[in-house]
Amino acid sequence: MISVRSFGKIPTGEEVQLFILENGKASVYITDLGAHIVAINVPDKNGVLTDVVLGADNAAAYAGDISYMGATVGRFANRIEKGRFTLNGKEYALAVNNGPNHLHGGIVGFNHRMFDAYVDGETLRMSYNSPDGEEGFPGNLKFEVSFTLRDENDLTIEYKAVSDADTVVNFTNHSYFNLNGAITEKPVYNHTLQISADAFCRGDNNCLADGTIVPVRGTDMDFRTPASLDERLRSDYSDIAATGGIDHNFVLAMQRGEFKHAAELYCADTGIALECLTDQPGVQIYTGNGTNYSGGKAGAHYGIHSAVCLETQNFPNATSFDYFPSPVLKAGEEFYSKTVYRFSVK
Repeated sequence: MISVRSFGKIPTGEEVQLFILENGKASVYITDLGAHIVAINVPDKNGVLTDVVLGADNAAAYAGDISYMGATVGRFANRIEKGRFTLNGKEYALAVNNGPNHLHGGIVGFNHRMFDAYVDGETLRMSYNSPDGEEGFPGNLKFEVSFTLRDENDLTIEYKAVSDADTVVNFTNHSYFNLNGAITEKPVYNHTLQISADAFCRGDNNCLADGTIVPVRGTDMDFRTPASLDERLRSDYSDIAATGGIDHNFVLAMQRGEFKHAAELYCADTGIALECLTDQPGVQIYTGNGTNYSGGKAGAHYGIHSAVCLETQNFPNATSFDYFPSPVLKAGEEFYSKTVYRFSVK
């Protein structure tokens, strides 16, 4: 069942809607501003519904700087070096909004756009038409993201896009997961994390992928078996210490287009497990290393290591390295991708 209610107004005066997906056991709240996931309520080991994503209580907060909490990110998730790329012999200059680089679609990315939304049975579909030249990207892009909450407490997210000119794309959802609950203010040190990745992309001082792919074996970036975040986030391993935690793309052990298990986050205190499945070649793990937000749900303050983001994606900065999976979307071809966040109790 999907219902809708007002989520308030944003500074432009526009009314924002909140769509509520329910299956009788869990619920997901999504707003048409930036197609943000506002809440995911799932049962813990005692059957108590627990909201496991960070966020805020009203639309006005999402219209401001909320660190992409729950946002649908586009046209290009993650970073592009110096905000420039070359396509078909032409160089394009993008908005630069993260030090010297382009991040998450630019100054006014998809997270700040109003989406058209409609209910299609048990699926919520949201669309946005991004005009040629928006934030510097070529082509008129028709984009759709859909959300379906299934009986098994699977939240399925599907991305579709088509452009009338060759362009580059990379979409993700940027939910901040804390399986303790969104208002507990507890960091994720009591979580374990497992990632089906044999390697990760090394970043520079600005967290920009520098083209180096590093095997995880023998390092504290090896999450092929579940590892304690309390231990790993305190590691002196250079790639973790440099960012104050994890903010890296992990290279998933799969063929491109293959849909399979990518990662699992688990909290023994609540018993809640989150499995992430995707057809994308990478997953950016971000552990809230710079989070400092005081406008959280019910007045909660979100500090360092207050969440884990599981951002399924193409490789960051893929426009700079031809040995990374290509981010190019040819004119008239349809982009399609699917990610599932599967919740259970262990």
